[in-house]
Amino acid sequence: MMSRILIFCFVAVASARGAEVACAVPGYERLRAEGGEWKVEAGKILFSELSCAACHHEGTPKTPTLVWKAGPDLSAAGDRLRAGWIRAFLADPGKVKPGTTMPAMLAGMEEGKKAEVIEDLTHHLMNLRAKRKSTVEPVVGAAKSGRTVFLSLGCVACHGKEPMKGLEGKYAPGELAKFLMSPLAARPAGRMPEQRVGKKDAANLAAYLAPEVVKAEEFVVDEERAKRGRKSFAALGCVACHGKEPVAKTVPLVAMKGGCLEMEPKVGLPRYALSDEQREVLLTTLAVGDVTKPKDEIRHVMLQRNCFACHQRGGLGGPTPDIGIHFTSTKDDLGDLGRLPPPLDGVGRKFIGSALGAILRGRDPVRTYMRVKMPGFGDDLANELGKMLSKADADASVKPYVRPKDAEHAGTAEWGREMVGIKGYACIICHDINGQPSLGIGAYDLAQMPKRLRPEWMRDFLMNPMGFPTGSRMPPFWPGGQPMNPTLGGGTTERQIDSLLRYLAEVDESLPPEGLASRASLVLEPKDRPIVFRTFVKGTGTHAIAVGFPGGMNVTFDALAVRWSMAWRGKFIDADGTWNQRYTKMEQPLGEALVHLEDAGVIGIVGEEKVVAQFRGYRVTAEGGPVFEYDLGALKVEDRVEPNGKGGLKRTIRVTGQTKEVVQITAKPVAQVKVSMPSGVTRLEFKEGVSEFVEEISW
Repeated sequence: MMSRILIFCFVAVASARGAEVACAVPGYERLRAEGGEWKVEAGKILFSELSCAACHHEGTPKTPTLVWKAGPDLSAAGDRLRAGWIRAFLADPGKVKPGTTMPAMLAGMEEGKKAEVIEDLTHHLMNLRAKRKSTVEPVVGAAKSGRTVFLSLGCVACHGKEPMKGLEGKYAPGELAKFLMSPLAARPAGRMPEQRVGKKDAANLAAYLAPEVVKAEEFVVDEERAKRGRKSFAALGCVACHGKEPVAKTVPLVAMKGGCLEMEPKVGLPRYALSDEQREVLLTTLAVGDVTKPKDEIRHVMLQRNCFACHQRGGLGGPTPDIGIHFTSTKDDLGDLGRLPPPLDGVGRKFIGSALGAILRGRDPVRTYMRVKMPGFGDDLANELGKMLSKADADASVKPYVRPKDAEHAGTAEWGREMVGIKGYACIICHDINGQPSLGIGAYDLAQMPKRLRPEWMRDFLMNPMGFPTGSRMPPFWPGGQPMNPTLGGGTTERQIDSLLRYLAEVDESLPPEGLASRASLVLEPKDRPIVFRTFVKGTGTHAIAVGFPGGMNVTFDALAVRWSMAWRGKFIDADGTWNQRYTKMEQPLGEALVHLEDAGVIGIVGEEKVVAQFRGYRVTAEGGPVFEYDLGALKVEDRVEPNGKGGLKRTIRVTGQTKEVVQITAKPVAQVKVSMPSGVTRLEFKEGVSEFVEEISW
């Protein structure tokens, strides 16, 4: 952060620079439209989004992505970009991409020399290629379908209703779709978040955003030019924004005289396309300095990432009506609650830390009825902003929730089940529970609440739903702190709420509430979505997680041994022993063609045989299937299976991180089980980055 001792000495010239489009910074424009005392705060946003701190900082920021916007990762620019686009962009960034925050680094240079430097830089950038080529086969997309994805996915919130222009001239064939599937790989600063689109949707989007088919460009790298370009890349200071770390030697603000904010900076300095107003705002901010409170820091980060395009917090933000019409729901009965992103006031008090991290990573799809999904902003933001929200929204006046232990005050899960059911407070009229549809509108699944929400918040919300800025329609069942029905759950408010929280915490191992459950229908049958059921399973053990897919394909995962255990076809599983017996018995798979999968794909670190996988849990995709997550040494692994449509299973392993040794994933068929890799690879060798391994399992 900037401090008060930094005195800004840049000189602004009062003349305007023709009709050039100024730098487009959404957070700046949002504050400008708000009015009032906006300039100092808007100047901070400009300072970060123009990447001023890449050169002008003292020491290395602990988390630079929260302080300044790092430039795109250019380590594979030669794969991703076209040489013609690189030349044009280096010559005049604002002309190729109006509103860009990339400065003209070669402004004022003699034209002949400028052309030589541009050509050298182009050869250098085109020489930067990925060490490991992707084996993903390109998919042909349709522009009409891509427009539907563009509008429904939420792209309109940041980009407006019309697509960006000229992308067909920027990206090499197939590369735009790859970028859309994983934008953080190329732009780790997170201004373009991960939408987790699949190959088909990405291909459709690419066809819509780049409708003109441009022939693949032939380009031969001249090694001598590439060497000169690499030197120019360093000499011009490009590494300050595009390197993996901030530059070691920085330029203090107090030492600058007549620098980047000049209308015509000296040759060799960045020339930003700033309006006179933007220059004035930067001058004002840097002269005043910075005294920032935790809530102001959060607002600053949200302005950086344009979170206010979708969410409200502190009275700022939310989609405008013309954009909001494209936020739709699969459950119209929920109204705006079912389609618009929720307000973020008090979320640090509401969510437990791990849930905040999952939300910011885009891995918490509990509002599955919303077609616009929360994107992922990467680990840096998830870790740091989650902590900032928890700190800023903490309320010392909130009474900690302590679960009563004595019989006089404690509730029971049985009482909680009664209250949730149709003869109690009938929560199931509105809410789904543990994957089972409600009897009415199908609101937020109750089983997700204790996994995400702080118990203090749940208690206080239940007592007074209208006192929280969630927009909830939920009526108060404890008006004035007194139970609406004192014959339920032990009679007192304390006991009733404790009973409700106990039941929801144990709902996976409990009988469904009355109105949804009958003893004759305890054979679980996946219909429209997979069922994930934690129980004891014979052949897998006491840490079994059974997954049943619609169509009769079923598997179990052993969370203790951290491996896939069994697969079978036909009926799924009988929940009677889990829900009705005093001591949970070992459930039996009900179907046929049972096989064991323990060795159908083994993952390990060569030379580190003692490394044991540590299970971290699982998340559920928008389609309802689980993705099991575990650590393998310093690596993070995501492991999932799904029916392959051919009577077998498709298993996808995603490995992220870095290790000194080579990770090998090798298919090892066992009796009755055949394992094959569609890509023809029999072994994945992985050392750093992100990689996926796919195998087909049949029996």
